[in-house]
Amino acid sequence: MTQDVKKSVSYLPEISSEVTEGCLRDYGIKVLQPRYGYRFSVDSLLLADFVRPRKYDHILDIGTGCGVIALVLAKKHSNVKITALEIQKDLAEIAGKNIRLNHLDGQITVDELDLNRIPEVFSAGSFDHVVANPPYRSPVSGRLCKNSQETLARHEILTDLDQILSAARYALHPGGRISLIYRADRAARLLAGMHELNLEPKRLRMIHPDLNLPAKLILVEGCKDAGEELRILPPIFLNRP
Repeated sequence: MTQDVKKSVSYLPEISSEVTEGCLRDYGIKVLQPRYGYRFSVDSLLLADFVRPRKYDHILDIGTGCGVIALVLAKKHSNVKITALEIQKDLAEIAGKNIRLNHLDGQITVDELDLNRIPEVFSAGSFDHVVANPPYRSPVSGRLCKNSQETLARHEILTDLDQILSAARYALHPGGRISLIYRADRAARLLAGMHELNLEPKRLRMIHPDLNLPAKLILVEGCKDAGEELRILPPIFLNRP
């Protein structure tokens, strides 16, 4: 890895009034996140539970935010290594603090890095698994969030789905896997993009708000340079009676 990649700070300062501390009790994880900026949602936990890493996998977490997906994966799978990328400096620093707060700095590293620079830093085929919770929204659709940090995390401004899929294609070795969560109403775009780059969809799961409402999100796992064979898993209903 080249020396000019910006690493998150190596100390844990006192928690400022701009950061809140919470706990994911099911995983035994403490989480710092911005009080007013980007805050993780259930999407991150759904994706982390969907991922099926193999023993000793090297996982690339694209757009880690405050690091929740990486933290959960590390807690659930103690034999994997995770490289977490985040383009926003303040979020990368919080992710680094979360990793140290949970004593997972031997398992997870955080890099502040633009996806366009991945080939400068990593060799092609360096990773076994890529995970990503891409921005769902077009910058021209709907209202932008008032907070710029949240806007950049949720809208396709600094990066978009095509760029994430291309980065995953580069990072994965043949047979490597990618796991994503995305809006169900944009599923056609996601599946077409994966197929075009030979990241063939292998598992798909729909997520519904409840039994009587259409799916809002989809979870998809793809495999690089694999054949066309897709398994549709039972749906998830977030609010079951």
